[in-house]
Amino acid sequence: MLTKIQDSRAFLGALALLIVGVIMGFKVGFFFSPEIFGTGMLTSRWWWEIVLNLQILCLAFMWFCHHNRLLQSSGRWRLRAVVNFIVGMISVSYPVMLLVIGAYYDWFRVPPPEASVVRLMLLALGLWALGAFVVPIFTILLVGNQNLGDSGRALGLEPVAWIKSFWPGFVVAAIIIVEILRDSTVLYMFVPLFMYWQGALPYLKKAKHGSPRDSDI
Repeated sequence: MLTKIQDSRAFLGALALLIVGVIMGFKVGFFFSPEIFGTGMLTSRWWWEIVLNLQILCLAFMWFCHHNRLLQSSGRWRLRAVVNFIVGMISVSYPVMLLVIGAYYDWFRVPPPEASVVRLMLLALGLWALGAFVVPIFTILLVGNQNLGDSGRALGLEPVAWIKSFWPGFVVAAIIIVEILRDSTVLYMFVPLFMYWQGALPYLKKAKHGSPRDSDI
């Protein structure tokens, strides 16, 4: 895998998203499955110190990923680069957003009620859908369909191409449906991982087909 990376900056962006996906997966698991992870994990100091350090690392990765693209583009391409940068930074900032919300509502001393957690999960799903599906459509319209490249044009009406491009999103939908039918919450911890995996796919594709100017950090 590493030998095929042509754009190391894009790979850092993908890595940042995958790290945050794992963090969010553990957070959901800590809340819904205390019998597996133990009680008090969400409010433990050592856990949040790890999260904050990884958060700084992921923000730095996302900055490196987009910095050159912002500087070396112009016109509609620069606007597209700015949009992608903002979406990427917001995506990897979700753990610290939860930290601020938790501090405001004093959830570090009193665990949050399930209704509040469900609302935050729905908000996360909404932001994910916006960033993973709506924003790409906007950027396609912004730069023009003729500039999509072979990978974008290959989607068309090909079912296999759509499955390859959106399989993590299909997995998210399947997990939610299964857990609703089972009236269970055990598998919800895997939802954030596949949500962020969906967001990382375009970065991973770009990492394999980067231009020479993108190859070095």
